[in-house]
Amino acid sequence: MATLRATDSAASRATGIARAQMPAIIIGIIGVIGSAAGFFMNAPEFFRAWLPAFLFWFLIAAGALAVLMLQYVTGGEWGLLIRRPLGAAARTIPLFLLFGLPIAFGLKHIYVWANEAIVHGDHLLEQKQMWLNPTSWIIRSLIYFALLSLWAWRIRILSLKFYEDRSPFTELRRRKWAAAGLLMIVMVLTLSGVDWVMSLEPKWYSSMYGISFTVGAGLSAFAFVTFFLTLLSDNPAMQGVLRPNHFRDLGNLMLAFTMLWAYTNFSQFLLIWYGNIKEETPYYLQRTHHGWGVLAFALVIFHFFLPFTMLLMRAIKDRPKTIAIVTVIILVMRFVDIYWLVVPAHHPEHFYFSWITLFAFLGIGGLWLAAFIWQLKGQTIIPIHETWVDEAIREGALEREARHA
Repeated sequence: MATLRATDSAASRATGIARAQMPAIIIGIIGVIGSAAGFFMNAPEFFRAWLPAFLFWFLIAAGALAVLMLQYVTGGEWGLLIRRPLGAAARTIPLFLLFGLPIAFGLKHIYVWANEAIVHGDHLLEQKQMWLNPTSWIIRSLIYFALLSLWAWRIRILSLKFYEDRSPFTELRRRKWAAAGLLMIVMVLTLSGVDWVMSLEPKWYSSMYGISFTVGAGLSAFAFVTFFLTLLSDNPAMQGVLRPNHFRDLGNLMLAFTMLWAYTNFSQFLLIWYGNIKEETPYYLQRTHHGWGVLAFALVIFHFFLPFTMLLMRAIKDRPKTIAIVTVIILVMRFVDIYWLVVPAHHPEHFYFSWITLFAFLGIGGLWLAAFIWQLKGQTIIPIHETWVDEAIREGALEREARHA
């Protein structure tokens, strides 16, 4: 019983993560200032450099919402320690309306279909104008953000209500919203992937693109929250609560999403290679030559084979320090993947990296992390008001007592 009381006490302590909020804001401001300087120096390049940074952080937030809803539907101890971080990340989605403004204002510099001079006289682009035009693109993007924000905050409201009444009917309503939300977010991520990324080259298409975009969001979210937990592994607030099996479960899920990412991307490549259609093959020819092939090779090795091999080893998954290395590798390669998908559309002749992208990454990332911490402040990392959490903590305490007996 003493162990149980110690566990409950640890669960209610503050983690002290609020101290990281101000450094995140400072980094964000520096990034925004650097990006603004890039805008005045080269406005078209600023708009194009902003897109990959925006996509990287957006996919973490949207993926967090997807994983959160999956956890509410399926349950399980694997989500015991990540519900709160996932919810905090998901509730930052409205902030991406602000982050998306440079893309909306720079459509003509980013997407060829937004440039009337290019579209006019091109029969194929003219046929796609009913879907690919600035007005409908902006309207659809607003709908995407509205749906994601609605579900993120509706689940938050139901969680707070459940904290008050502990009613099974409230829990059932939350699970129903989560189940419907899984269908919603697959549709939203599929369509946003087509609108925001695939339409960079509007004459090319792939039926696998949407699911690959969606899987990438889930992988980004798992890697981010797992890395976040590793930072708290030595925190007194997590003493007696955070156990190796938590990291092992998250590592197994990252392994599954890593394999699914590889499967969807390789299937897309294989179908296009086998079809050998002149309208489709230039997409991969651009991304495997002129310096871009180095990134393609890096994705194969470091986005799949290396994390796949490491996540097969239980000794790596059980230890915070080693699984943290895996999450960092995955997050870095998630950005490389996004960059490899986006930038060759504007620079197919040679590899290109803009310093503005670095500042955009820091600007969006710093402000987003500050908002994430703000959403997480004032609550325990463990959702101790959930009825099943008490049982999970109790079982963990009893396991430790049995090992030390």
